[in-house]
Amino acid sequence: MVFKRLWFWGLILLVVLSFSAVWAVEEVQPPYSFDVTAEGYAQVMFDQGYNLYQEGRKEEAIQFFIEAVSTKPNFIKAWKWLARTYQEEGMYDEAIWAWGKVLELAPDDNHAAYFREKCENYKKYGKAAWDSFEEGIVAYQSGDYFSAIPLFEEAIRNNPEFDKAYYFLGAALIKVEDYHRAVWAFEKYLTFHPDDEKAQYFLKVAQKGAANLQ
Repeated sequence: MVFKRLWFWGLILLVVLSFSAVWAVEEVQPPYSFDVTAEGYAQVMFDQGYNLYQEGRKEEAIQFFIEAVSTKPNFIKAWKWLARTYQEEGMYDEAIWAWGKVLELAPDDNHAAYFREKCENYKKYGKAAWDSFEEGIVAYQSGDYFSAIPLFEEAIRNNPEFDKAYYFLGAALIKVEDYHRAVWAFEKYLTFHPDDEKAQYFLKVAQKGAANLQ
């Protein structure tokens, strides 16, 4: 009989202690939730990626930008920074894809269109060759042919298969009346595009100019 009573009161004590432990846990729980919205989370991921980018830790930044756009697919700013970072890291296929995503969200974004085309040309011709060529085009269009010529030549040195560089080199050489070299440039261009009637015409101009100098 005594044993049964001790067992009963022991059981009661165990139940009371169990409830006390639960109450103690509940008392230390915060009176609010730490739930974050998807938009807020995406912004946090973008901010972290941007900070890493500023520190020069671009490979790590890419992962945070990816997380931001994965969480919020219409996050244009994050897409732009992802594309820019891919481009600067020489990941041109990825950059073309990311700039394309920007254009899906903002079709009239000329900045994004320019950089997507730039990445396509980096991939096709090589970064060094395209940068020299593009700088040469700026000089050519401003009428500074003497500055444009060495830039086109530099583009060709970096990529001997750069067809457009031969064309504009030939055009610039005609402008400064260096006809013999212009003949060579257009002949090289026509090996890539033998049916280009405009280039055929300029070759004849260069050949006539060269003949008159003899």
